[in-house]
Amino acid sequence: MKKNIFNILLVFVTLFFLKSVYAATVSCSFMSETTISKSGEWLKTEADFMKLYDMFGDGLEMKLDNSLLGNLDSKEPFLAGEVDRGRVFLMGSEYGVVGKLIGVEGDQLTIYDGMCTVGFG
Repeated sequence: MKKNIFNILLVFVTLFFLKSVYAATVSCSFMSETTISKSGEWLKTEADFMKLYDMFGDGLEMKLDNSLLGNLDSKEPFLAGEVDRGRVFLMGSEYGVVGKLIGVEGDQLTIYDGMCTVGFG
C-alpha cells in the first residue's frame, strides 16, 4: 500500500515539475525567407506565403524554458532553442515578440523572419 502511494506521489511530482519547467509555448509565423552566402552576399528574399505555409504549416511551435521568459523584457535577441531547420532566436519588442529561424546549409545562411506569440499553461 505504501509503495502505491509513493508511486502515485512520484507521478504527480514529476508532472508538476515538467509543467513548471516549460510553462510557456512559443508559436511563430514566418513571413519571409532570406538567403545569404557565408561571405555576406545577399542572394535572395522571398515572401511566398504558400511556400512558407507548406514548410511550417500553422507555424513553428516550441516550448520555452521559464528561465528564458525574462529575456523577452530585455528587448535583445536571445537563443530560444533549436529545431530541425536551425536555431530559433526571439526578441521582445514594442510590437510583440519577433522571431528568427536561422539555418546553415553548405555555404548559405537561410533566415526566416516572423512574429511570435507566447502562450502559458
